[in-house]
Amino acid sequence: MSVSSRSTPAEPFDESSTDGRAAAAVESREARPSRPAQFAMVLLGLLTVFYGLFVMSLRPAALATVTVFAGVAFIIGGITQLGQAGAVDRSWRWLAYLGGLIGIAAGVAAFVWPSITLIVLAIVTAWALVGSGAVRIVGAVIGRDRDLWWLGLLAGVVELLLGLWAIGSPGRELLLMVNLIGIYLVIVGVDTMVSALAGRSTR
Repeated sequence: MSVSSRSTPAEPFDESSTDGRAAAAVESREARPSRPAQFAMVLLGLLTVFYGLFVMSLRPAALATVTVFAGVAFIIGGITQLGQAGAVDRSWRWLAYLGGLIGIAAGVAAFVWPSITLIVLAIVTAWALVGSGAVRIVGAVIGRDRDLWWLGLLAGVVELLLGLWAIGSPGRELLLMVNLIGIYLVIVGVDTMVSALAGRSTR
């Protein structure tokens, strides 16, 4: 008596799914910063935090001094935003680049604006905070697969709220402006360090 054996047909090879997984793996490796880049971003974030604390410890009496602090702060914020752009999803990377360029432009404007007033400086600071906070929130939500992504979200929300408050309260005294700039720098520095350290821990 012969026993007929049935051979189960082989499942078709899904080449598209394999290509998709390979592309995702390549993109994940590209998004992770190299060791030197990671170290540089952590160092930049640490220096930014120290600079923010230094700014908040001062009591400047001249608007020109505050303008210098603001200009440097915006440029640093823009540079860190550009440095983190590589870790953002490719389809949204343009937004991180745009946020960095806006920050640098705001810093340059603070330096070159002729006879800048406290109200103008407050408005520039406020909108820089709003723009940076919005970009940071979007970047954190997009990168939810990264460790500690919620810290970036929290930093963006704080920046956004500070900016909206500053928009509704322009022309405050110099000391309040200095503290606002210092808080902005601390937020930028902490978020830069966290993003750099979490960049190599993507799941």
